[in-house]
Amino acid sequence: MRASREQKPCRTLVSGLLALAAACVSSRSGQREAPVPDPVSIPVAEATLAPAPEPPPPPAHPPADPPPVDPVQRMLSAARAELGKRGGREGIDCSTFVRAAFSAAGVDLYSEASPRDKGVQAIRRYVRHHGRLHRRRHPAPGDLVFFDNSYDRNRNGLLDDRLTHLGIVEEVRADGTALVLHSTNHGVVREPMNLRRPHASTGAGGEPINAVLRRRTPHDAPGTPHFMSELFAGFGTVFGAEHPAQPVARRHLRGGARRR
Repeated sequence: MRASREQKPCRTLVSGLLALAAACVSSRSGQREAPVPDPVSIPVAEATLAPAPEPPPPPAHPPADPPPVDPVQRMLSAARAELGKRGGREGIDCSTFVRAAFSAAGVDLYSEASPRDKGVQAIRRYVRHHGRLHRRRHPAPGDLVFFDNSYDRNRNGLLDDRLTHLGIVEEVRADGTALVLHSTNHGVVREPMNLRRPHASTGAGGEPINAVLRRRTPHDAPGTPHFMSELFAGFGTVFGAEHPAQPVARRHLRGGARRR
């Protein structure tokens, strides 16, 4: 009887311990199976992810006006643009070529023309009114150059044809050779003229210094001039003329000579 009574408390104690252990296991199992909450995401504004905006540039100054183009260079540029084009009766004649070049610089060389003037005469008249006529041996780029007797205009066989041709001085070399832009029967060309050596075609080194302006023919009288320098009749300055026009002393070119 005594043994039976001692076993009951023991069983009761063991049962309690087992129940407690089961409760602990159940509690742990429940903790393991509990879902893990998702991490909380904090919204971030997109502006914080972009680079900081650059400060606005300072207000730009208005562009400066381009420097004025030198009228001489503007005119020469227009004249050079015609190089190689057809000249003579079927193309651009000498006065039309010169007038168009000066028109590019805002000058109308025909504005003083008389009704009876031919092109070269009209241009020389303009220079007399608004520029300066001279015979200096050192012209400036942009000067006009006039010629007499470049052909027999009145067909009388005499050297009495005044103001038959003109061109534009493009530049003057150290030896005095001027490069002249003009329209001829063989087109718009650049050719040399040297007033220091008017009867020579080439210089000391063989370089050309005088171009032929008047065509040579079998009927030419001895001494008939052909080079540009021999037919030269004067210069005309339009841009930069410092004083009124002066009369040009004309050279007598064997006016009574008749071609045979």
